[in-house]
Amino acid sequence: MRISLERLSRTLALIEGSWQRTRRHHAQRELENVLARQHEVEKDAENIEDVFLRGYVYEQLDIIAATRRSLSEEVRWDIESEKKNSGIP
Repeated sequence: MRISLERLSRTLALIEGSWQRTRRHHAQRELENVLARQHEVEKDAENIEDVFLRGYVYEQLDIIAATRRSLSEEVRWDIESEKKNSGIP
């Protein structure tokens, strides 16, 4: 579980550090992959019997979710801005 959370955090950090240098649609797909993996971890967390551990996992997932949403908004905004500037509908 800890490894999954760390991987999600590292992946988000990598995307955050590189999305402006890569294709925006690629970054968007990577963020979609993070969301799918986040849901898998959430499903696994439901089976944790220790209330404190489960609470910790959910807290970490909330942080990851907030970061992913913020990053998704930035990427989406940039894609829309690029479309408007190039005249693409």
